[in-house]
Amino acid sequence: MENILNTNLVIQTATIIQQIIFVLLSLFFAGVALKRRSLSPTAAVGAFFLAVALYYTGGPLFLLLLMVFFVSSTLLSHFKANIKDPIEAELHAKAGPRDLFQVAANGGAALLMGLLFAYSQNEAYVVAVATAFAACNADTWASEIGILSRRAPVSLLTFRPVKRGISGGVSSLGLMASFGGAVVIALTFGFYELVSGNASGFLPFQIGLITLGGFMGSILDSLMGGTIQAKYISLKSGELTEKPTYENKPNLLHSGLRFVNNDFVNFASSLLASVLVLFLNLVL
Repeated sequence: MENILNTNLVIQTATIIQQIIFVLLSLFFAGVALKRRSLSPTAAVGAFFLAVALYYTGGPLFLLLLMVFFVSSTLLSHFKANIKDPIEAELHAKAGPRDLFQVAANGGAALLMGLLFAYSQNEAYVVAVATAFAACNADTWASEIGILSRRAPVSLLTFRPVKRGISGGVSSLGLMASFGGAVVIALTFGFYELVSGNASGFLPFQIGLITLGGFMGSILDSLMGGTIQAKYISLKSGELTEKPTYENKPNLLHSGLRFVNNDFVNFASSLLASVLVLFLNLVL
């Protein structure tokens, strides 16, 4: 297959003006996210450097995929927040603006694949970058929409009902949202390729592969969330929570590994999904 971008590194082909425009665009989005309290100050700085790094490894496509993931996820996080926020505040270790670790967890796998593309100029890594974002988008959509399901979620391992909002639980609404999140990233990839004139006969296959990989990444996230992610018994309520402490006192570990939190699972699932798609893209 030909290189999907038909270019060498962006820094070698783009004009200085083009580079400045995309760097300023990255700064603008980070600033807006900070002002809207979607990101903490350190997270906004991290997001800016992530965006710039992705641009210099793969050009406007990588930056576009990041923006679509971030914007769609941010909008969904505000959807019916009055219902979701109390549940998440009780269960999740982190609430409020995303921190630097969350930015790294959601963009780290894509950046790694982007660096490998910059080194190899093999288009399989471009599809892997899109898959990493598709997995993160699928998982975020599943979390933000699935928590609103009227039916109680069930464990992917036992199919028994679990607490709403807890990692490892899935619902039919959440699964549909997950698939939709993956599709949005895959179609963004396809749209860019068509508009930029880089589309080939393999494009439908690549779109399907990104969709499948993104959806599978969300499933892997739920499986790891239900097995190795740490869950605790709250000292406050005596119920299951993902918070390791309550008023600076450690909650009792119920299951999983203490060092495995939601950030770890998000990064690992998106990385595994991108590696799986990379392997399939290379051998098929």
